[in-house]
Amino acid sequence: MNRAELKGQAKDLINGHFKFYLVLLLPFYILQIATGVAQTVADIRNVNVVHWAWIISFASSLIMVGVTFVMIDLARGVGDYDAPVSKSFTIANSGDYFIGTIGLMIVTGILTFLWSLLLIVPGIIKSFSYSQAIYIYRDYLDQGHKISFMDAITKSREMMDGHKAEYFVLSLSFILWFLSCVVVLPIFWVQPYYQQTMANYYVKLAAGQREDTDDPVTVVGEEAPLNDDVNSDSVDDSSTSNSNAEKPSTTQPENQTPTDDSDESSDNK
Repeated sequence: MNRAELKGQAKDLINGHFKFYLVLLLPFYILQIATGVAQTVADIRNVNVVHWAWIISFASSLIMVGVTFVMIDLARGVGDYDAPVSKSFTIANSGDYFIGTIGLMIVTGILTFLWSLLLIVPGIIKSFSYSQAIYIYRDYLDQGHKISFMDAITKSREMMDGHKAEYFVLSLSFILWFLSCVVVLPIFWVQPYYQQTMANYYVKLAAGQREDTDDPVTVVGEEAPLNDDVNSDSVDDSSTSNSNAEKPSTTQPENQTPTDDSDESSDNK
C-alpha cells in the first residue's frame, strides 16, 4: 500500500475543507484540554481527581471513534461536509455504535493487556491486529449485519495479517509531525491529518480484502447489494430458463424445413 498516496489524499481532503475538520474535531480538543487540566489540578493540589481524568479521556476516545467513522465515509466518497458539530457526535447517533464501540474497546483492551503480560512486544503486535475491529463492526452494522465482538476481532486479525509492519511504519511516520506541534505546527492540522490517513488506510485495506474473499458484506458506498451472490444465481437461473423457453421457437423453423423439403421431393416423384 502506497503510504505517500494515503497521506496525499488526506492532505487534499483537509486542505480543501479545513474549517469542517477544525469544527469536527473541536469537541475532542476540548475534552483533551479538560483531561490535562484535571491531571494538573491533581498534581498541584494533591487531590485525587485521576478518575475524572480517566473518564474524560475515555469520552474523548469515544468521540474520536465516531469522528473516524465520518472520515471513513469521506474517504469512500459517501460523506458530506455539512453539520460538522452533529457529525462530531456520530458515536451517539446509534445505540449499536455506542455500545459496540465501548464493548470492543474493553474487550480489545483486556486481550492486549493479557498479551502484554507475556512481553511488551506481543502486546503491541496484538494491538495492531485488533486495530480495525471497531470499523469492521460498524461496517457490518451499516450493511444490516450485526456480528459479535469476537467475530469483529477475528476479522480484524485476518485483515491485518501481513499488514502489521505496514501499519506500524505508517503510524511511526507521524511521530515527527506530532513532535513538531510543540514548537512549530498546531495540533489542529496534524491531528486530522493523522486520523484521515488512518481512515484512508482502513478503506484501502477493506476494499482489498473484499476482492480476496467471498465476504457478503460490501464496503459502504459500493453498488453491489448484500445478497449479490444470491441475485447473480437467480439471474443465471432465470436467464437459463428463459433460454430454454426460447429454444422451441428457435428450433421450430428448423424442424419445419426438412418437412417442406420432404414434401417437395415426394411431389417431384
